[in-house]
Amino acid sequence: MAAGGDTDRNQALTCAMCLDIYTSPKLLPCHHTFCQHCLEDLAFRYGNIKFPCPSCRKETAVPPGGVSAFDTNFYIDTKDLARARKRKLCMTHPNDDIDLFCVDCDLPVCLKCVMTKHKTHETQDLSEAAERAKFQLETEKYRLERCVGDVQKHVQLVTQEQQAVKDKHAALVANIRNRQATLKAAVDKYTDDALASLHNITTDITDTHKADLDCLQQNLQQLTKLQQRVQQAVDSGAGCEVVTVAREMRCGRDSKEAVQKLTTKQMTTVCRPVIRFSATQDAVFEPMRDYMGIAAKMEMAVSAPEVTVMEQFRCREDPDTDVCHVCPMTDGQVWVSYEPNMMREGSTSEKLRIDGEVVDTEELDFRARITMAPQKNGLNMYLSPEAGEIATFAKRTEPDLTRFLFLENYKTGQATVYAEQILSDYPLKTKKDPQFKVSCEAHRAFDVNSSKQLFVVLEEADAADLELTQRTVRLYRKDKPHPFDNYRSPVTPFQPSDVCFYTLGGKEVLLVADELNDAIHVVNVQDGRLSFARYLAPGCPLLVQPTALNTDTRGRLWVACRGGTILTCIPVV
Repeated sequence: MAAGGDTDRNQALTCAMCLDIYTSPKLLPCHHTFCQHCLEDLAFRYGNIKFPCPSCRKETAVPPGGVSAFDTNFYIDTKDLARARKRKLCMTHPNDDIDLFCVDCDLPVCLKCVMTKHKTHETQDLSEAAERAKFQLETEKYRLERCVGDVQKHVQLVTQEQQAVKDKHAALVANIRNRQATLKAAVDKYTDDALASLHNITTDITDTHKADLDCLQQNLQQLTKLQQRVQQAVDSGAGCEVVTVAREMRCGRDSKEAVQKLTTKQMTTVCRPVIRFSATQDAVFEPMRDYMGIAAKMEMAVSAPEVTVMEQFRCREDPDTDVCHVCPMTDGQVWVSYEPNMMREGSTSEKLRIDGEVVDTEELDFRARITMAPQKNGLNMYLSPEAGEIATFAKRTEPDLTRFLFLENYKTGQATVYAEQILSDYPLKTKKDPQFKVSCEAHRAFDVNSSKQLFVVLEEADAADLELTQRTVRLYRKDKPHPFDNYRSPVTPFQPSDVCFYTLGGKEVLLVADELNDAIHVVNVQDGRLSFARYLAPGCPLLVQPTALNTDTRGRLWVACRGGTILTCIPVV
């Protein structure tokens, strides 16, 4: 009887729609009760206006406040609902509680099920199985938490990467637009030059025509006057005048020879202005296409941030500014030097404050190289004054004011590495100690490692029109005249623009600026070999065509980008 009473009580607490214990029981006007969520689904299917009662089919209007506005059935005791939810009855034997667990079938069962279908199976008390399952669920919960954390990190990473791609896209669009502006400026300049040249040539031709025309007009006037005099003499009939005119025509100022001179000014040639083109459309447009660039996908492995990249200033508004050297000073100012181009004759250097304002300017020889050099008051700049030579200092400064100097004669290809010590600042006096000699192509950059046993030279073909494959990063060992190893980039084509030894995470590595791929390569130097390790700040939208690298006394890395943007990279602690 008790079991039957429990069954009837449970049936009274069961929703006729979901066949489960009531959840927020709502009483309809027809006195039938259903779960609130069941009624909400039903009302939604009928447009939330009217719906039929699932039990008696009586049409019921939805209140203005929705299904939740129906009266709650308070006749159903909430304590009974809680007990009913906690108690689980067997689906096969509705009058029996589920209090056992079949190990073989991995199912909770009642006693009657054990005595029938699960008679030969291993069973356990449901509470024991629940405790064991609870322990397993705790383990799974921690695992799921880790998985959720990992996925959230990936979501954050992908979101950041998505924004970085948008930022890089904007930076590259600006770069392309700047190059377009440079081309327009060049086209305007060369158009003006061509029009000015055409105007000068046309003016020269028309001035010649004017002089000839003035001369011919004067001759025509003389001949006309002579013609009129002859006609007057003939018409007058005066013998004296006729004889006189005839004598002048025969041997005087109006003789045949004199008249002939007036008619010898004849046009034998004509002149026209022309434009002579030295290049075809393909020869012009293909380099323009290469200059504007072709979009490509650069794939970089994701790595933990090693540096924080920040923009310091823009040193010029010229979109085609090519910074070949950047030199931070201890007084907070920065020297930069620029490569010459067709739009700007000669190379220059500028001293700028950290806010980008120019405080000094100096003209350089085309072959001059500006690098950081130690002075007693800190780091300084050095210009190569020797004709026919390129002098480049390593980016490392020794405490005793010793600097390594790579002095190359670009005509012979012979270079000497010196250890140069500064004896005095003003006037500058130094002591050079030759270390070793090497043979190399014309070099663009040079640096020495901390042990002073290895040095890297960025060599390039000494030609006006450089191909991408003509720049090579070569590793030399002390007292060896020939390169020990060449750096092999993981991406092609590859355009190295500067090299710099730098310490990352307590390990000295070589950094190679890759102008073509908007990247800085982190290169391991082990056993005298160069091998690619990773990219520095992969995908950073600020890194657009890096052209120069350097370090300062605070351990910061300075990066110059084409277009004049100067960045600093601070190691992440």
